[in-house]
Amino acid sequence: MAKASRRRSSAKRVAAARPRRRRPIGPPVRPTRPAKTYTSKPVGIDFAAPGHRFDGADLEIIGIYHGEASYEGRVFFNNPTADSKTTRTMENGYAGSFYVFGHGGCFGDVGHCEVSGHGDPFDLRYPHPLTPINKRVGVTEALKYFARSNQQVTVTVVPVVTAANSLCDTVNVFRFEQMRLLTYNP
Repeated sequence: MAKASRRRSSAKRVAAARPRRRRPIGPPVRPTRPAKTYTSKPVGIDFAAPGHRFDGADLEIIGIYHGEASYEGRVFFNNPTADSKTTRTMENGYAGSFYVFGHGGCFGDVGHCEVSGHGDPFDLRYPHPLTPINKRVGVTEALKYFARSNQQVTVTVVPVVTAANSLCDTVNVFRFEQMRLLTYNP
């Protein structure tokens, strides 16, 4: 009998030593609140006027955080009131979309999801899985369309989250470091 009680108390100690989650993670659900949109300050687009040589354009978004929910980023020109219900037409300023496959929040211990760069240029390990990503959206037709009648455009990004778990912030999902227009001449 004494041995059996020792085993139980030993098992209780091991169970008590394991970290416990504060709240259980349920299945993904549709968010109840829309995500915050981003609208830039007006950007000059004289370089895209009909008289200039201009073959193509991309909107490059650098340093996108992708540690939480997956989403579609819808890009609109000159439509700061765009939301997830805005029709994707040129007249509404729709320029294109990009997609971010999120990691669903951090499941690890403290510090597990903190990105640390490799300091050595000869370090051949793969980068951290949560290293910020870059996306390019082809906006050639939309830029040409708006350059006919505008000297400037605003860029609005509408993140559309379709499902997320309880670890994800679905309101502040679109976070990035820099955005720029790239143009290509023939």
